[in-house]
Amino acid sequence: MERRFHVFVRRCSGLGYHVEVLGRSELATFAEDVDEARADLAKVLARLLARDPEFDRSVPPLREVRIRRVEVNLRALQGERLLPFPLRLTVVVHAPYEDDAPEGSVVVRVPRLNVRRSLANEADTEAMVEEIVRQRLFMADASQLLAFAYDGDETIEPLTVSFRANFATVDDGDGPAKKRKRSSLAEACRDVTDEARSQTLDRAFARDETLATLTSVLTARRNASVVLVGPAGVGKSAIVNELAYRMVESDEASPLHAMELWATSGARLVAGMRYLGEWQARVQRMLDALKTRRAVLHIEDLSELFGSAQSESGMDIPGYLLPSIEAGELVVLCEASAEDLLRAERTHPAFVRALRAITVAPLEGRARKSALESVAARIARGKRVRFTDESLVRAEDLCERFGDGTALPGASVALLRAAVSNAQSSVTDTNAPKALTAEDVTRAFSERTGYPRALVDPTVRLDPDDVLARLRARVVGQDSALMLLRDLVVTLKTGMSDPLRPLGSFLFLGPTGVGKTESALSLAHYLFGDDRRVARFDMSEYAAPGSAQRLISDSPGGQGSLTRRVREQPFGVVLLDEIEKADAGVHDLLLQILGEGRLTDGSGRTVSFRNTVVVLTSNLGADTVNRSMGFSPSSTPQSKDVAAHYVSAAAQFFRPELLNRVDHIVAFSSLSEETVHTITRRAVESALGREGLFRRGVKVRYDDAVLSALVKLGYDPRYGARPLKRAIEQWVIAPIARVLAARGASTPREVELVVRGAGIAVAPTSTPEVSAMSASDVRAELHRRAERLAARSVLLAIEAVDAGAGSRARWLIERYASWCEEHEATVTIEPSGRLRVEGVIAAAIVFEEGTHEFEAGSGIARVRVRVDEGVSRDAKSDGGVRLYTVVPEPAVWDVATELERVGPWERAVEGEGLDRFVLARMANG
Repeated sequence: MERRFHVFVRRCSGLGYHVEVLGRSELATFAEDVDEARADLAKVLARLLARDPEFDRSVPPLREVRIRRVEVNLRALQGERLLPFPLRLTVVVHAPYEDDAPEGSVVVRVPRLNVRRSLANEADTEAMVEEIVRQRLFMADASQLLAFAYDGDETIEPLTVSFRANFATVDDGDGPAKKRKRSSLAEACRDVTDEARSQTLDRAFARDETLATLTSVLTARRNASVVLVGPAGVGKSAIVNELAYRMVESDEASPLHAMELWATSGARLVAGMRYLGEWQARVQRMLDALKTRRAVLHIEDLSELFGSAQSESGMDIPGYLLPSIEAGELVVLCEASAEDLLRAERTHPAFVRALRAITVAPLEGRARKSALESVAARIARGKRVRFTDESLVRAEDLCERFGDGTALPGASVALLRAAVSNAQSSVTDTNAPKALTAEDVTRAFSERTGYPRALVDPTVRLDPDDVLARLRARVVGQDSALMLLRDLVVTLKTGMSDPLRPLGSFLFLGPTGVGKTESALSLAHYLFGDDRRVARFDMSEYAAPGSAQRLISDSPGGQGSLTRRVREQPFGVVLLDEIEKADAGVHDLLLQILGEGRLTDGSGRTVSFRNTVVVLTSNLGADTVNRSMGFSPSSTPQSKDVAAHYVSAAAQFFRPELLNRVDHIVAFSSLSEETVHTITRRAVESALGREGLFRRGVKVRYDDAVLSALVKLGYDPRYGARPLKRAIEQWVIAPIARVLAARGASTPREVELVVRGAGIAVAPTSTPEVSAMSASDVRAELHRRAERLAARSVLLAIEAVDAGAGSRARWLIERYASWCEEHEATVTIEPSGRLRVEGVIAAAIVFEEGTHEFEAGSGIARVRVRVDEGVSRDAKSDGGVRLYTVVPEPAVWDVATELERVGPWERAVEGEGLDRFVLARMANG
């Protein structure tokens, strides 16, 4: 049979030819000769067509194909310069797939951008392409745009593929028309030996002994069915693939000669089955076909096969296969983990007894490294990348230290694939091989787990003092607890934590509202960059006898609320609030979690807690401690007695075996007066950073008297700091909202919070317009604010890079550093995260006189500045934009403290608009 495709052929100067199937960019090849590339792609397409007729339908033939050239004039960045960049693109236009499509409509493709759109009128092609290109490549770096440069040789060519279909043609009984129907094996299985023949499978390494045992069992006269037992990623599938290769490569003297390997799964066997008896008919046709040849049936996942068995519907595939296995008519080869095998034995013991178990042990030492190098080489050939030796070492090291339960080398291979995916998703030349370094692997691992790069990258220094400062930015007055959390972080950084237990376990004791829960949130934010990485459970909901079962099984044979959460996200913080209220069964589960770092759910699957931090909180002793009714300074000698009281209360309540498994028991102290004021100030600043205020450009002024009033209105030593949030909502947010709602469109530029009587009131204030500022005023304002603005813009970019925000933020840092160097200044980003700037440290970017609008994060900032000609300024000018420089004394800023104080850059609302403008302008380039 024959099938015609259209391929996009692109010549890459000095390299060769890139050929891809139009509409399926993943089906591509690269060779020095165009005929060689076409032949290689034709072989791949022939195998796909022969194996699966559904593939034929996934690439519908194109009709009335024609080529157009479209030129788009873009602007590209080169350093600090904005350059014109003409871009010429090959555009393919063809008729719609539907016969009843509106007259004149077409389908437009841009192969280099992998874009497809439908148009009602072909005359709109150039306008549509230009709009797409501008959106996709807006303000891109010139070096990136070069990847899309037109080499002068791009064509669309037909490619005819001849193949031998692996399906039969049968009469449907309704006339001469014929329907294609897959053969009995092809409709339920895939031919693994055919895939081995085409060299598309990964091979196994250092598994000769296991393969010899496997071959001996599979070719035995009796009891020939096998189950390979081992953890995920250990290499069970690679052993099956290697078996298929040996079947293909065997000679007549080998027991594997002329044998075939067919693979199936429970889902594939029942796919499309709607009526009673359909799945039995399909399985029986498969069995009849297997009995006529020397074939082994590979069941890819034993647990998935048993999962397809539904007792209520009578769909028992293992029971249907069992008689053929016991009679020796069918040889099966299964894969399963130890937990899956135990669960299957409980469900269908007769089926499991019919299988001979062969344990697959993890590879060690040189064998594991060789296997990883071989798989990496195959990935590199298929994805047009190149792995450095350091990247392979880093992948293995990260997965071994921070593994999620997947065995090596499977976990390392998955990480390498993630690094390739990240590299290919960026705007770069997809034809030129890219070298993936250890940094690329580390970045992929950080994005997958959430860990900051400073924690997992051994080449980056982690300053314990900076860790403590980051934690203190959210939790105030609880240094004893924060120093223990800091020690946990640095222990994890150095790889000295116990690999068989959770990363850490803590029991936080103390009165309500003093920072126990906030400490857990702060740790999660530092480790994983997101408070949502906290799996939080209120133990008062698990106080009834037997309620602990809901944590591991919410239904018979199902998952539990705790085990499901940790399985879905194995990297995080587990927070069990008010643990003293939980049923004793919860404490029993904690013995296993804290002692062995794992838990088995109701379905029999083991869940690993070894990448979690377990935090327990309790108010035990809070109602009996002898506290003063006012503020309790933590520096007084009484604080030690109070801490001992809480620890004693916990020791009397909890069983010794539970407390003995907790790494640290921490007593939180009552809040001092200074601490309460600090918490109040932070809570007010956080509330005033909400979008409603930022979007309107409203600045809110307040003084210490307002903070003192809020403390009196909202703080109660019995309830800690939690009532402060309610007081801020009542006395700050609600009054401001009333003022803004009443003013409508005439939003005040500034409002002031003042103390009136026993409460707080809001008073609009009048401030001078920025446009009224003289040149000297502007320069004085820049002198006052330059230090803070320059630091903030770069620090926020650093945080964005640490959080995996991508190349845009990193580009900002590099551009700012380049600008400072040009103006005889130095910028050093130290490994600890601190930013050192000496010399010229800031620039204010000011438009010419007039009002200008631009996008700044989630809102619009408006600035009007009057510039006098007498102002001394940098000679550089770019489209009316002036660069004003400020030269203060050398300074050093603490990254963490500044970031936590300011918050996200789009919420920074200090000043009359000028600093918002400078910040947004710097952050957006």
